Amino acid sequence: MNINNLSIVPFKGIGEIGFNLSYDETKDLLKRYGIKYTVDVWDNKGCDPEVPWSIIRIGKDISLFFAKGKMFKILLEDDYTGSLENGICIGTSITKALELDSSLIYEDSEEYYSSSLGYWLEDDPDSQKVISITVFIKELLDEDTFFDYKW
Repeated sequence: MNINNLSIVPFKGIGEIGFNLSYDETKDLLKRYGIKYTVDVWDNKGCDPEVPWSIIRIGKDISLFFAKGKMFKILLEDDYTGSLENGICIGTSITKALELDSSLIYEDSEEYYSSSLGYWLEDDPDSQKVISITVFIKELLDEDTFFDYKW
């Protein structure tokens, strides 16, 4: 499995790495393919509720986010070469991305573009090119639903 070139599918995941996999299943899958990774834990102290997040990092390109053993978000950046079904990938100009997905809206407070198709894009203000793509579970779209962690 070429981990850096998997198709990006909103609400589903990337390749075999899907939101249906638990934390342990994801680690087992990565081990089976000999993919090296590190794990960070954000304790989220002071948040309500205080639910720690575990992040599996694969190189500098892929970050898999988990809460209560369930994956909820995948962040792709740097040299990741896979693309969304509409052709958007890291390095696509934001102008081209807006042509490919007319639902993209710039979110000032978060400084990224949000698509109704289920992903976020971050661009570099200087180059005006996509520098990260984030896909996630549908529950992340509703803050109240997401933060009750019952997904």
